[in-house]
Amino acid sequence: MRPRHYALLIGLALFAGFAGRAVSERLLAPQVAEAKQDDGRDEWEYCAVTKAQYAGSPQAGVFWIAYFRPNGVEVAEVKAGPMESAQGKAISKLGSEGWVMVGQGPLEVRQFGPQGTPTALYFRRARRN
Repeated sequence: MRPRHYALLIGLALFAGFAGRAVSERLLAPQVAEAKQDDGRDEWEYCAVTKAQYAGSPQAGVFWIAYFRPNGVEVAEVKAGPMESAQGKAISKLGSEGWVMVGQGPLEVRQFGPQGTPTALYFRRARRN
């Protein structure tokens, strides 16, 4: 091979390396979620579904929907009979109201003794004006 071919080969290899790195950084970079605002207000409202936590023994067949409002948290209780799922009823209710599940994680309101922090399903929907 001639020296000119070596130089061309090295140049192409360097170009391919830089181009590959630029593309991979763009594709693999973590996406940062940003809440868009309209007139200083969030355009989303949020809520969470979690198993009811009572002092003493946990109540079977009872789930809470915690609506996160600007002035505090509003809790709605969803109960189910022996052949029903309270969690299923809560999720179905939210789905029919336009809520979409966005994640799962702890709902840290306060510690509930030996049970610890409950796991919640988080939902959001477009804010209704």
